[in-house]
This record gives sequence, structure tokens and C-alpha cells, in this order.
Amino acid sequence: MKTVGIIAEYNPFHKGHAYQLRKAKELSGADFAVIVMSGDFVQRGCPALTDKYLRAEMALCSGADLVLELPVSYATGSAETFARGAVAVLEELGCVDALCFGSETGDLDSLWRYARLFEEEPPLYRETLQSYLKQGVSFPAARSRAAEEYWNSTERILPCSADDADCRRAAAILDSPNNILGVEYLRALLHKSSRMKPLTIRREAAGYHELTLDTAMASASAIRHAVAGFGRETLPLEAAAQLPKESAVLLAQALQRNETLSWNDFSPQLFYRLLTDSQEELAAMQDVGEELAVRICRNRLTFTSAESFADRIKTRQVTHTRVTRALCHILLGLSQKKLEERREADYPVYLRALGFRKSAGKLLSAVKRESASPLLVKTADAAKILSEEQRALFEQDVAAAHLYEAAKALKTGKTLANEYTRTPVILP
Repeated sequence: MKTVGIIAEYNPFHKGHAYQLRKAKELSGADFAVIVMSGDFVQRGCPALTDKYLRAEMALCSGADLVLELPVSYATGSAETFARGAVAVLEELGCVDALCFGSETGDLDSLWRYARLFEEEPPLYRETLQSYLKQGVSFPAARSRAAEEYWNSTERILPCSADDADCRRAAAILDSPNNILGVEYLRALLHKSSRMKPLTIRREAAGYHELTLDTAMASASAIRHAVAGFGRETLPLEAAAQLPKESAVLLAQALQRNETLSWNDFSPQLFYRLLTDSQEELAAMQDVGEELAVRICRNRLTFTSAESFADRIKTRQVTHTRVTRALCHILLGLSQKKLEERREADYPVYLRALGFRKSAGKLLSAVKRESASPLLVKTADAAKILSEEQRALFEQDVAAAHLYEAAKALKTGKTLANEYTRTPVILP
């Protein structure tokens, strides 16, 4: 029996995801696919369009066999935190043979080159990186420039003539978000000395940030943008065409029930936290820090909505994504100190099933036999089967789910869904 792992958000699950899932099984020769998926809040620092159970069902309908939740502290973290936490979940299972991910380059060797450099951090590279950071360059840009300078120096590459196109380097790999995550997945595998074989599939869908639906496989961003612009009650036909049939039906039903959410649906809760937390308390939150906390405090009385506030406080050095991620951590009360403790402990995780297929009995038996932690299926069992640190992760996930469901309840007028009584999605 072979198993392939995929790390995802499925926000929402579209045809590009279905293609990756199909190719992952094909390339790895796997019998089963395990998905490690973000819960109700995603890596960009925003709430997911639909809740985690609905997105898990979308994945199961299109060929996934088991969907596990990535703890929210990791799911909403930087690319490195996201990747290390997710790889830790797959490692914990003990029965995953390969990790498959999409990338813009599709070239595993190029991604390995960056991964090894960033994991080893030779002195010359580290000095160059620090030099750019001191100049106020954002970390992603500084890291990319430092890597190119390091290789130019160590490989004795001469400067190119402005007229000599043949000797110019290709566009930086780290300009593309899925390449960045791919590098971090490989770094995590190196760090863990993992036996999982990495596989990458060239991204066939539109670019991560492209908002057009006029393509064979549109991005998740384009689908969310179309849904938001359509009034959120009906799924636009152009967006539905970009989803597998089952996903389109599930998303259309969620829209009809008024159960899709955006960042602005959390504006009152976020504003309350910004008003009541001190500057020191804000600075202590994950990915915030002193400088951003000062900027938040100086501008908080101008708050009108979560999205507009993020636009207001971003700077050239602090990207919009970094700001939304920081605001999300303030909303959820996730502390930097706790994340650093978990980083020192090599990213502890627990195994929480959001959904599975009955036909994956062999996989579930292998998980039960090989995993380093028990598989949590019934939330009521958490106190009995999880360690103290695992329960802390679980309780953060429950709190995040209740915050998400509270926003949904306010929007729909229905009773909040109690996370302690929810059960996994189970398909044949």
C-alpha cells in the first residue's frame, strides 16, 4: 500500500486542485491520498470562504481519502511555519510515502537548490540577507536577492551586459507563491530527515493572484472574487464552471444558506480586540512585533473594516499579507511566545480527522498501526487521548472554529454550531 500526502487550503476546491490530486496519485503510484488542510482560517490571514467541513467534503468528493486539520497556529503562519507544521502532521502519520505539491516552476531541482541554501544558511548568504534587511527591504525580497548574490559570488558569475540576453538569469523563483511554499516543504523534509519522497506538479491553473475566470483552470482567488462580486447569494456560472460538479453544488448551497464569510464579517470582533488590547499585548501576538503594534495603535481609531484597515497600515517593508496575518493572530489571540516554544519543540501536532472515506479502511488501519499519535475522530475523546500540548493545539482550533461559526450565526440568524459535537464528514 502506498500513500501520498498533499498540503492544501482548498478555498474553495477547484478543478486545478482536482487535477493535482489525480496527478499526485498517478505520479506516486499511491493507493490513497491524505490531505493536510487549513481549518477555518487560512495562510493569507483571512477566514476561509466556507467552513472546514464543507471544504473537506469537496476534497473527498474528488478523490481524497482522509482529510486532517492543520492546527490554526501553523495554518495562519508564515510560509515556513505553515510548511513545517503541515509536514509534521504527515510525518506523525508514519505511513505517508510521498509529498506532492504544485509549483509554478515544476522543476524540483531548482526548488531543492533554494531549500538547501536556506536550511544551511552559509555565512556569506546570511550576511547578505542581514544587509538587505537593515536597508528596509522586506524579508521575501531580501531573501531572494541574497540568494542570487550568494550564487553569483560563489559561482563566479560575471555581471551581464545589458544587451546580452542569453546570460541573464531567469525571473526569480521566489517571486511565485507556490514556489515559495515548495521550497519550504523541501526545507521541512530536510529538517525532519524525512523518508517522504517529494514530487512537484507544474501549476496548470491561472496565476495565484490572477482574477480572471476566462481560463481552463482559474485560481481560487478568482473564484472567491467572483463570488464576492456577485452578491454572495448565487454562484456565478463562470465560477461554477471552474469547480468540479460536487464542489459547485456544495458551494452553491452554502451561498443559498448565506454561510460564506469574508474578512469583513469579522470587523466588529477585530475592532474590539484592537481597542481593548494594549500596545504591549498587541506586540506579543504572533507575527506582530513592536513596530507593527505601534502602527496599529496610531491608526486604530480610524478603523472602518478589517480589509480597509489592513490597507491603511501596510508599508513598503510590511506587506499586505503580513499585515492581514498579524491582524488574524490578534483576532484569534495567538501569541508569538507560544509559537516560538512550539518551534523549539519542532512543531508538535495532533491528528484531527475532518473527513474520510469508508473505502479507505486499509489507510485508516495503517494510521492506527503506524502513527505516533492517535487519530482524533470524536472531539469528546480529546481529553482522554491527547497529550497536554496536543490538547492546547486542539483547544485553539476549537476556539477558532467557534469564532468562525459565531460570525456565520450572526449572518444567518441560526444557532452557533458547537465544535465539540461536530463529527467528521464520512463518504462511502
